[in-house]
Amino acid sequence: LYQNIDVPYLMSLEDKLKSITDGCVAISYSSNRYMEFNAVGVDKGQGLIDLVNKLGIDIEDTIAVGDNYNDLSMLKVAGLAVGANNAVDDVKAVCDYVTQANNNEGVVAELIERYIFNEI
Repeated sequence: LYQNIDVPYLMSLEDKLKSITDGCVAISYSSNRYMEFNAVGVDKGQGLIDLVNKLGIDIEDTIAVGDNYNDLSMLKVAGLAVGANNAVDDVKAVCDYVTQANNNEGVVAELIERYIFNEI
């Protein structure tokens, strides 16, 4: 994990690190200040896949909620991808629904009201 509040600067480092990260380390970003390093294949998307396999449920029956780059892999594999209103644009672009609420308050409540209570 590397921290700097200048996200464009953090993103500029990715190309400079390729010689030591390529093929073994995946880079993502979160909280508008973190550059995250994980082994390739270790991400929220794979975590969701592993969880549904363990629970014996269909990935299409899942809902993922995100707001930043480190959520992209999870949002792309979930049955329903939900973004917070103040999510980064790249996250909003892959979401099926973007809430009116932001990630500080009300996102999950809004999603439950819209998708869970309406199904009952």
